[in-house]
Amino acid sequence: MKSLLNASVNRLLGGGYHKASLESAEQLFLAPPFTEEVVGSVRRISTRLSLNSDEASRMLWQRESNAASQSEYDALSPVFARMARPGSILEIGPGFGRSVAFFGKKGVWDASAAVHLYDATGEETKYKQKHYDKPPKWPDVSSFCGDLAFLRECLKYNHIGNYQIHDAALTPLRELPGPFDLIYAFYSVGFHWSLDYYLDELEPLLHEKSVMVCTLNKHFKMSERLREFWTEIIEVRDLKRSSQPERLMVLSRTPLPERAVDDSLGAISKPLG
Repeated sequence: MKSLLNASVNRLLGGGYHKASLESAEQLFLAPPFTEEVVGSVRRISTRLSLNSDEASRMLWQRESNAASQSEYDALSPVFARMARPGSILEIGPGFGRSVAFFGKKGVWDASAAVHLYDATGEETKYKQKHYDKPPKWPDVSSFCGDLAFLRECLKYNHIGNYQIHDAALTPLRELPGPFDLIYAFYSVGFHWSLDYYLDELEPLLHEKSVMVCTLNKHFKMSERLREFWTEIIEVRDLKRSSQPERLMVLSRTPLPERAVDDSLGAISKPLG
């Protein structure tokens, strides 16, 4: 097992990843056995990894998944400390549950929290920049590339309970059973598709103290619609040496309490004007 862990780290290092990020990440999300069917599903989302149906690839995906979740958790820990522990959570585009497993096991929410996951099974990705300002309109869910059956398998493998999956092909976003205390979307809404496009759908899901977090596209620009909310940008230490730092937007109807910046968490808070 140790040799496989080392091999997976070396493969990721060959792709330009930071060694410290890979080795320090807690292995909280556990990848299930890799079959050909599983690899096919994972490849649609993890497009930058070369994966096969073997144990080495399983460990490779697990290491990258946990490293990504660790960097997001480290950046958002000060934000979580500024809000009440969420009792109702919505993740938009959960993929195969890495964030749900990681955040749940880190205690971002407790076992009694209601976790809602919004995604759809799809056969292709629409990650190109041309889709950013023109995502398909519901009920067209061709922008989703998940696999709901495999998502359930991953959650079961990680002993995650008390969740509800909402099929985006059947339910528009605004009709989910909100409002939610915490809404987050990593590399989906806000990253592949403009957040402005979804604000009308998201607004009914936000109460006065709800917090939403999303990964921002590198071409993101502040809009007048977004200025109606309190917003803050957090830079996240990226996994790859050649990449610009990823940015997360924190959004709420009302400001979170002020806090001191803690550089040891890898986050630099920048209020948006």
